[in-house]
Amino acid sequence: MASVRGTVQASILDRPLEPLVTGTVRLASVEGASPSLDAGVNRGGFEFLGVPPGWYVLAVSADGFGETVRGIHVVDGSNEPGPLDVRYRVCSESAETVSPRIPPILTVCEALKGGFGYPCYYRPVVVVGIFKSGMDETLRLDCPEQLVSGDVGWPSAIGLTNPLPPPEALRAEIEKKRQEVLKSSPPEAPLRPERVVGLYGHLASLAGLTAAPCCKAPVETVLPPARLFGLSERDPRVIR
Repeated sequence: MASVRGTVQASILDRPLEPLVTGTVRLASVEGASPSLDAGVNRGGFEFLGVPPGWYVLAVSADGFGETVRGIHVVDGSNEPGPLDVRYRVCSESAETVSPRIPPILTVCEALKGGFGYPCYYRPVVVVGIFKSGMDETLRLDCPEQLVSGDVGWPSAIGLTNPLPPPEALRAEIEKKRQEVLKSSPPEAPLRPERVVGLYGHLASLAGLTAAPCCKAPVETVLPPARLFGLSERDPRVIR
């Protein structure tokens, strides 16, 4: 068995990093075979005891801050990953309502690439893509890149929190994006038009994720972040 301990630093806007006063750190096996473990942040520190060796994802969250994730390999003995940095959530939209502002209309790849450069960690969007069979309100990641947390690669799908029917006023723009996706399919494997849909909801952008060529991560998890951590479909903290 092993222990995992570390520190969490927080920064609000341009202020220097300081130990996070209060928050939650979660540790989940990439295999999803057991429930995630939770630990509170105490004076900037956290600790998990009795952890079986293996690959895990650490996630830290706190009120007002964006979610941060990191893949780690736990071995027998004491494990001390480097400091986890969380950044203030620069966002004015409520997590419970959809902003009246006109949301961007993006393909799946545009959402994953551009979403992590937005000044807002959590914002309403319309994502147009190929509906993934067997997964509610989920679209396939139909591009040559995947999201990774260090050596851990996430599955090839994307979902939104609190999905709603797209606003009627956006129908024409959504249809343009649908046609763009349909035309991108190879002639030998054309897409069925009814499977290319637009989802309207909130996209939560996590720190600690980067794009890498698909699908070559040393370790793969088949569960998206929300399911890996056992969060409800209405929990806005992580991508789905």
